[in-house]
Amino acid sequence: MNSYKDCNNAVDEKKYLDECIFVVKEQSFYMKQALENGSLRDTLKHASNMLCELRTSHLSPKHYYELYMLIFNELQHLDNFLSDKKKHKKKFIDIYESVQHAGNIIPRLYLLIIVGRNYIKNKDIKAKYILKDMTELCKGIQHPLRGLFLRYFLIQMCKDRIPDTGSEYEEAGGGNIDDAFEFLLTNFYESLKLWSRMNDKIIKIPSMQEEQIVNNRVKVLKEKMDVKMLVGSILVRMSQLEGMTKQYYLEKCLPKLLLYLSNINDSLIQQYIFESIVQVFSDECHIYSLEILLNAILKINTSLDFKSILITLLKRLRYFIESNKYELPKEIDIFHLFYDHLVLYVNRTLDYNGKTAYNANFDGTNKYKTSNLDYSETYRNAEKVVLTNNGSSDARNNYANNNYASNNCASNNCASNNCASNNCASNNCASNNCASNNCARNNCASNNCASNNYASNNYASHDVNKDGNNDGNTNNSTNFIESTNDQISSETLGYYDSTEQPSHVSSNGKNNKSSLNNTNNTNKQYNCNYDNNHSYNKNIYKNNCSSNSNNRNEDEYVQNVVKILQVIYEFIFLCIRLYDDVTISKLFVLPYTIVSNVNLNNDMICEQVISIIVLPFNYLGLNALKGKNMQVLLSNIIDKHKKKLSLNIIDAIIECRNKTVMYENVEEILKYISSIFHEKVNKNEDIFNLENNSITYISEKICKFFHIITNTNDIDQKYNICMLFYKYIENSSYIVHLLPTVVFTLLHIVTAIINIEAGNSKNSNNVNNNRNSGSVNNKGANNSNNNDRNNDRNNDRNNDSNNDSNNDSGSNFFLEKKEDTYDEASYDKDRIAPLVEYHNDSVDEKVISKYNMYVKNIFKFIHTNLQEVASQIPVLTFKLFLHSAVVVNNYYYFVQTHSFISFDNLEAICYEFITQPLIIYEEDINMSSQQFECIIWIVGILCSYITILENENYDNIALKLTQHANKLLKKKDQCLGVLKCSHLYWENKKYRNSTKVLECLQKSVKNAEIAMQSNNDNIILYVYMLQKYVYYYEAENIEITEESLNYLIHICQEYCTKSSSNNNNSPFKQEFIQTIKYIQEKKKNSNTFAKINVNAVPLRVE
Repeated sequence: MNSYKDCNNAVDEKKYLDECIFVVKEQSFYMKQALENGSLRDTLKHASNMLCELRTSHLSPKHYYELYMLIFNELQHLDNFLSDKKKHKKKFIDIYESVQHAGNIIPRLYLLIIVGRNYIKNKDIKAKYILKDMTELCKGIQHPLRGLFLRYFLIQMCKDRIPDTGSEYEEAGGGNIDDAFEFLLTNFYESLKLWSRMNDKIIKIPSMQEEQIVNNRVKVLKEKMDVKMLVGSILVRMSQLEGMTKQYYLEKCLPKLLLYLSNINDSLIQQYIFESIVQVFSDECHIYSLEILLNAILKINTSLDFKSILITLLKRLRYFIESNKYELPKEIDIFHLFYDHLVLYVNRTLDYNGKTAYNANFDGTNKYKTSNLDYSETYRNAEKVVLTNNGSSDARNNYANNNYASNNCASNNCASNNCASNNCASNNCASNNCASNNCARNNCASNNCASNNYASNNYASHDVNKDGNNDGNTNNSTNFIESTNDQISSETLGYYDSTEQPSHVSSNGKNNKSSLNNTNNTNKQYNCNYDNNHSYNKNIYKNNCSSNSNNRNEDEYVQNVVKILQVIYEFIFLCIRLYDDVTISKLFVLPYTIVSNVNLNNDMICEQVISIIVLPFNYLGLNALKGKNMQVLLSNIIDKHKKKLSLNIIDAIIECRNKTVMYENVEEILKYISSIFHEKVNKNEDIFNLENNSITYISEKICKFFHIITNTNDIDQKYNICMLFYKYIENSSYIVHLLPTVVFTLLHIVTAIINIEAGNSKNSNNVNNNRNSGSVNNKGANNSNNNDRNNDRNNDRNNDSNNDSNNDSGSNFFLEKKEDTYDEASYDKDRIAPLVEYHNDSVDEKVISKYNMYVKNIFKFIHTNLQEVASQIPVLTFKLFLHSAVVVNNYYYFVQTHSFISFDNLEAICYEFITQPLIIYEEDINMSSQQFECIIWIVGILCSYITILENENYDNIALKLTQHANKLLKKKDQCLGVLKCSHLYWENKKYRNSTKVLECLQKSVKNAEIAMQSNNDNIILYVYMLQKYVYYYEAENIEITEESLNYLIHICQEYCTKSSSNNNNSPFKQEFIQTIKYIQEKKKNSNTFAKINVNAVPLRVE
């Protein structure tokens, strides 16, 4: 035993370690020389001298381990020498007896273990006898540190020499699994006793100040936890026994481990061993031993940090269940086993600082069940009493008063129990809601009981962080034990005294009320006023109060609450893997019990509650809102954390595979997350800076969420959800980002209405999965059964493809001749034909009429809201208006096929939706590149999909577009833009005008001539114009003559001749030669191009 002085200043450990290492290396050198000479006597002599260095008491566990490993490595040379009998030519019985004559016990036992290891290998004697003998002799070392390392050495050297099932040492009566297990178990228990005695090295010196005492306690306990690997390695080897079957573990191994563990009154040791048991033994063993293990954790020590153990156990089971869900035994009810215990753990945690009136007598009597295994009925009674009354102060008061009245505390000999000498029964019992029956019968007021329980409760708050990560492999459990690094708080250690052992929680419920004595200023439900005149209260005050005790207690309480919330999180996570929604919904009673009794202003607690709330949304989606007390949990989160919770819930719903949507659930969740929409933002910030903009990031999440909540084929529900969603975002800072998504979804609703399967009149809310939607690409439109969340992306893709087609139509798309199918009557007939089928069948007129009202509201909504955001997102608004015009155009034909519905001015609405983009173009789109793209886009839309406009309106739009194209910044863009606009007067026969086509082409030629003056590379414009002339000439446009074609061919041919031969692969020459080839092909097959002169054009390309 060492004093504080010895621990702090007596020896410079590093210097002393260097001296020891020097001696070890010196003696090792002599030992190796003796080995080479074959002298066993000298070898053992020098080995003994080397081992004498392990007798020191001046090294910390860290430095002692360094010295041990050096000696261990050197002893391997001796082990190899002894294993070869030809070298030493001695009988092992003689060597085994001779080493026992060594003068010092440390060298004697180390040498004995090395010789005994080889003695077993030689099989001259049964293994079980040698192992038992060495185990007993090791009891001669009772110094904690030296004894632990000696036991560790014994296990390491003999771990492959034990008579395990199937091993060579089991044969011929060498032993069996019982002997192997007994050897490991005995060493485990002896190591536990040595480990628990490491605190005895502290000697209190009266002159020592409090700060020094605390610092030394920290140091000693740190050293204590540094050697935990020495004990844990025994459990690792125990779990690796081949004979360690599930049955053997349940019947022999676990009961003995728990029995020995209960004899060690040290919660740090107990916690480490419990966690090691959970980590090293197989998952199957834990599944079948759950009840035993949980009961043992509950009973063994009130100061045990059961929460860390449960977290480790739950994680281990969850990983196992993820891969073996269907192999679980049906007779094991994991849910109720854990749930019944968690009820007690939750209340024990809340009771830690007097937060609740935790009482073991949950069944209303003093007869608490004492069975070691059958606690389930008691726990259910606990749930009924505590969980129903936990949030109600009045209920608790009534409960306490009923106990007080029925049990007659005042006349129950309280005085004889030293509890009521100052009217304690009348003044204190009732006011503090104490169960007076317990107070009288269990001597709860005795000073020793109170102080012991206080010590044990505070001891449980040591901040020992364990690595609970489980890799699912029992063979790798050593990594867990070796890598665990416990950090001990110096503040909490101030309460720990090794001379006062924590009390146990007995099955009759004794001592379970002592934590009520710890007052807390933040407690809102209890007002415990103790009479300072009582000797009882004086002792409590004397033992428990210090200048920082309240802060310390509060921090400890927060840590405990966070830990139990982590346990609940893991439990819910586990149950989600196993049970249905109904069972999972019951789990939220547990977090509700905690939330209703703690202060959620604490960030740590609140964050853990948030993780519990979000977890079910990951697996149940919006159905998680049906969970019992879920709404209360959501409402209890303070404003500071609401945004984080809302975003986490959105993320969870996005990732969830369960996409079931109900309007009521959507309404509830939108009501809760609405706080996000009204967040204040910096108006000077670029709203589309994707890299450094939180608004854009959040908007992306919300848009995904919106697509999920509108992912339904029920048109009524989809429409109502869209309107409800807009109601929350109407005046928010996210409206610019979210409105396009809402508009696309509303347009999808109109498309779904257009494609209603008339035959399903009873189920007219369903969208026909086999019809094409009325999207921009009418020939290859989106299937209405596609996911709504992809609607935005699909529409953009369709629009882009249409844009590309129109781009190409200005260059090479003349190569495939289009048939003249632009007869107005036939065109309208083809467009209406699929819809006319509906009219012949019975149609629910009321439903269609209702949907018609939806469509009117949608078009009005789109027109009003897009105008408001046009200045902020001009290009997107431009495209949205055009897409809306396409949908209006399609809906016009739907109305024509249903005479019982009316929708006036659809043509005017379509015209308005086309003119609005032109206004946006003029006022808000200023970049030349964007202007060019917009012209290409609107030309494609008008040519392909708009058919209901009056000729005058169409001509006005076409003229305006041509003018805009001719005013583009670059002459090249002007040329190509006007070239594209020529299609406006040709593609739709309803609006066809050959003269206007020629005017556009002539204007393009003029622009190309001007462009050539500034850059000769613009010669390719002539090729594009040639291609367009060929296209219209082949389409029999009477205004396009052979002279025009020959003129363009001549210009291109002339440029080819002037250009150098090195530029044969230029884009211009490639395009021109391909065009000439096409004309020559046509000349061979028909007389259409007979008058076109292409004979002089060179076609060879190097």
